Amino acid sequence: MDILPIKTKETGLPDKELASFSAEREQGSSFKETLSGFITEVNDLQAKANASIENLATGKVENIHEVMIAMAKAEVSFKFMMEARNKLVETYKEVMRMQM
Repeated sequence: MDILPIKTKETGLPDKELASFSAEREQGSSFKETLSGFITEVNDLQAKANASIENLATGKVENIHEVMIAMAKAEVSFKFMMEARNKLVETYKEVMRMQM
């Protein structure tokens, strides 16, 4: 069993953890950048699925299995993004209710 350091009064975090948290914050990307990256990734999957459908329709691709996989990936990623958005909106509304 590890012995934990004494926590500081102001933050509730030990000094070492506070320093590493600050360093991670400076090095890490912001919430906006992370969210933008996820949205870009979902958009790329949608574009790949559309390109696969076009290639199937024009006869460039004969393997329908690959097209279905691309469509499924795009669908799942879009649904996940929408659920994450719904949770964020729900959390925002809850925070706004708490402030009143």
